Amino acid sequence: MSNSQQQFTELWHAEAPHVLAFARRHVGAEAAHDVVAETFMIAWRRWGDLPTPPIGWLLVTARKVIQNRARASRRHRALEDRIALLDGVAAYAADSADAVLSRREALERLARLDEQHREALLLISWDGLTNDQAATVLGIKPATFRRRLSRARAALLAQAAPQTSDPEPRHIPAQELS
Repeated sequence: MSNSQQQFTELWHAEAPHVLAFARRHVGAEAAHDVVAETFMIAWRRWGDLPTPPIGWLLVTARKVIQNRARASRRHRALEDRIALLDGVAAYAADSADAVLSRREALERLARLDEQHREALLLISWDGLTNDQAATVLGIKPATFRRRLSRARAALLAQAAPQTSDPEPRHIPAQELS
């Protein structure tokens, strides 16, 4: 065993109980072990950056791990909620296997759009409004609505393109489409 591995093992035995206690207070007993494991995995990767004593750094890292997990969980729940809402709205569609799969894929893509783009598409496609009517509903100028609708359609088409590096569902902010 190398010197670094030995030191890391000693750090684990000395500080893991403290990090575990910290994590339990914030995420409960079930998720605390995962937080500790991820915290020490980061510590191993950043071994040369750890200060002496390392407990403060470990707890800050554990807090960031907890925050990242909470953000990911919120994003996942929000996407599921949007898909469920859109699925409920689209429930009138035919229930053949092909239609269900196609509808589900369309709803997932729609749910990934930001709120402004999704609303623009829904006002036109599902509510049957004209561009001018939709602009009035949103309280914006018709030209502004047409640009928003164009960007929404572009974002939807961009999601349909094959993705090679980012298989995770992703929210597309309006700023990226400008």
